Amino acid sequence: MIKIKYHYTDDFRRKGFTIKGHADFAPIGQDIVCSAVTSNAIGVINSLDRLAKVKFDSVIGQEGFIECLVHEESLNEKTDLLLEHFELTMKSIQKDYRNNIKILKK
Repeated sequence: MIKIKYHYTDDFRRKGFTIKGHADFAPIGQDIVCSAVTSNAIGVINSLDRLAKVKFDSVIGQEGFIECLVHEESLNEKTDLLLEHFELTMKSIQKDYRNNIKILKK
């Protein structure tokens, strides 16, 4: 199961996410749930980097693990929009694949 944890500042601003695990929906290379989560995570990280020009506290991409944490001084309306978009997309995917994705909030 993929576990997605959202991270917030002390004043409840979105600042990033951590994704762990595998969807186990289908064999490797055919898992549409894993592909959807991974491609959306990479897309939002690239957008935060190239469009919002943020500084990151952490960007990690490994087998079964992705983490993206934006430096608090870089948080603004663009980062809010991009991270909210990511949350909404993950919620939409989870709606159809509840047995494969668990969303946590920190």
